[in-house]
Amino acid sequence: MKKLLAFLLVATMIVAMFAIPAAADDTVNYQEEFKYTDKAPKVDGKVNKGEYGTRPIHSYPDDKEQFVDTEHNQYSESDWDFEFYGTWDKDYIYMAWVLNTETHICIPEVDQNANGSWGEEDYGYMWMYSCVQFIFTPGAPAKGETLYQSSQYGGDYLEVGLALTAENNPIRIAWSKPVAASALDPNEWDASIVRDDAAKTTTYEVRIPWSKSGIAKVGNGAQFGFTYAVAAQEYNTKPGMIEWQNGVLSAKDADSAAVITLTGAPDEGISDIIPETPKTEGTLPEAAKDAVQIAIDGVNMSITGEKAYLYTNPATVIDNNNGWATSILLAPVDGETDVYEVVETKTGSGEKFSFDSEIADGMIAITVHSDGTGVGQDRSAAAKALGVGDKLGLFGVDLEKADTVYTNAMLYVIGGETEDPGVDNSEDVSTETSEDVSTETSEDASTEVSEDASTEASEDASAATSEEASTEASTDAATTDEEGSLLWLWIVIGVVVVAGVAVAVVVVSKKK
Repeated sequence: MKKLLAFLLVATMIVAMFAIPAAADDTVNYQEEFKYTDKAPKVDGKVNKGEYGTRPIHSYPDDKEQFVDTEHNQYSESDWDFEFYGTWDKDYIYMAWVLNTETHICIPEVDQNANGSWGEEDYGYMWMYSCVQFIFTPGAPAKGETLYQSSQYGGDYLEVGLALTAENNPIRIAWSKPVAASALDPNEWDASIVRDDAAKTTTYEVRIPWSKSGIAKVGNGAQFGFTYAVAAQEYNTKPGMIEWQNGVLSAKDADSAAVITLTGAPDEGISDIIPETPKTEGTLPEAAKDAVQIAIDGVNMSITGEKAYLYTNPATVIDNNNGWATSILLAPVDGETDVYEVVETKTGSGEKFSFDSEIADGMIAITVHSDGTGVGQDRSAAAKALGVGDKLGLFGVDLEKADTVYTNAMLYVIGGETEDPGVDNSEDVSTETSEDVSTETSEDASTEVSEDASTEASEDASAATSEEASTEASTDAATTDEEGSLLWLWIVIGVVVVAGVAVAVVVVSKKK
């Protein structure tokens, strides 16, 4: 009898050990608050005491359980530390990072992608040097729910980089933009980046209008996703990158971002944020309205997931395709404006390639990527169906500037009609091609300023769907957590009761 009771006691102790829930993963969907301010911080590259409240939101390494330290970081904790600050008011969101580090390598003003000039398309290589990269999701993310990350490098979110050039010029680039905010331009934000070599500090400070943030709602209780990575490095020499929440480095995972809740405002209301209207180009040609269409996201950029880019110098395709995309060489048709003829098509099988045809003056190229399941699959299928001699019209791209693309930019097949065009355009000029949110793969050195297309109606629907999905996911997650906690509580209570009964039996047995 005593042996049996002893066995029961040991068994209940083991069950009780496993009944204690595992600690939460603070690197995924961490819950954080940004508190309201009635005195706006000054964006000057300095963080003064009390400017962002009484303390930073978090710091490293003090809060290192919230950070992801990967193979991208070869620094020890003694090599660097940093603080992050955040606050908001009815017009803006304010953020600042203060890094204490011996190392600061500015992005050199060189032609990173070998397209013949230094400019915005090269800013995307800032991840190789000292910089900050961050992601905003329009609403609250939830790990395990596909709310904002629709493919490995694509989704409905904003990803932006901040860096300092060797000439001490602060630069910004958006690798990805939310569907409902395709006109968003981070160069319209107020930003200051200051390196103090004497103090060994680098301060990144930014003020973002709500209408240019890609976030869907503002006010007490409004929520959105936020994750970032900081870098103090020259990547090919000694990587020094670390991220807050597991969403930025390597493949993207915006659904793992922290959930930020706005608090502290004097009024309690939550209001919708109306994003700025995307820029469009002219009236769509009649020939394009019922034609097979291939939307264009940008010009002279390295291709990434679910994107389509146009190249003014087809020789650079080998440097900018990822080995899997479809590339098409186009020659201008004599006597016709903005009309091109297919000279050659190639689809990669894992290795980068160049065109076999001789490249002549005036030729352009387009590269289209899709993994076959993402948002760009119809466009990719349309590109693969093209053959030598097919004619395409070009719309919404300014080849003279070589870096301007409008949200309704496209190539359309002349004489090729479809019942289900890749881009839905109406007769109204306000019809816009939907933004295909993807991202630079920070490790790919891809630069993106993504502007793919949809109608205003589909943008509203997308925003509403994301918002509803986010709300439902948050509610479901909260309900699941609550039910799980109650279950564990009952298990623990049951174990304690069983243990108590067993002890009582032992005591009674001894008395007998």
